[in-house]
Amino acid sequence: MKKLGFLAIFATFFFTSCDDGEIITTSFDFPETNLQFCGGPGGYLFYKTNDAGTESISLLLGNANELFQSSDTLATTLNGTSNIVNYRIYNDVVDGTYFCSEVPPTTPQVVTEYIASSGTAVLYINTTLFDNDNLDENEEGLTTDTDNDGLLNYYDFDDDGDNVPTILELDTENADGDNNPLTNPKDTDNDGIPDYLDEDDDGDGILTRYEDADGDLDSTNDITDPSVGADYLNPAVANSNPIDEYREHEFNYTSDIILILENFILINGEEEINRERFPMGTIDAIETGVQTVVPVFVD
Repeated sequence: MKKLGFLAIFATFFFTSCDDGEIITTSFDFPETNLQFCGGPGGYLFYKTNDAGTESISLLLGNANELFQSSDTLATTLNGTSNIVNYRIYNDVVDGTYFCSEVPPTTPQVVTEYIASSGTAVLYINTTLFDNDNLDENEEGLTTDTDNDGLLNYYDFDDDGDNVPTILELDTENADGDNNPLTNPKDTDNDGIPDYLDEDDDGDGILTRYEDADGDLDSTNDITDPSVGADYLNPAVANSNPIDEYREHEFNYTSDIILILENFILINGEEEINRERFPMGTIDAIETGVQTVVPVFVD
């Protein structure tokens, strides 16, 4: 799985202002780590605090779409309403409950607040997909789509489009005795093409996908001779039931992010903090889950 590293070390910025006669020291010094997240479509909130926990910088994205389910680069213009950067100084330590509660707590109190209504927030999303067939992604091919179903082999649970999952077409019986199903994948018809890449596993001239007598998109349960096994592995049985559609596919995903603020100005009355670039940080595995698709058959 590919991981995204940290982009830069934060610079320290010192700013002083007056508030009711008090001198407020604004360090604007945040660690590389501890970027946090909560919310969802319509209100994604990213935030982090300084080491003392008395300053925070946060970004509210009013994006109505589901994020984190595919790789993307999203550049969002800050507008002061739906997309806002907020920098605050508190009179005591804050924690995650302050930012993510439906009703924020009354303490600690905000001593000073700056808001950015211009600039850009750039969100880099890197999503890695897994088909859970235990084959190395480089072995399956990072650009290979054997069955032209729009799913590259490394996350396609049925690489050859025969409606038999790839994981069932490896050395599931441990024929070579090494307890590794990857080293000796099945080649039922001994044609030099392993079954997980072969459209006609038994070499009887009938596509494996077509040896599905009951039409349920699963050839493994169509068995004429139990002593041999499923028809698609029995060259003596060559019944054809043309089926040109694929069964439902599932694959896992995990997404990492990098968040950077660019060319923004934080304003509090007549006071300003200008930054050309501020890396908010990274979050690994910000979302993991399962995606389900039905590939479109292309002849």
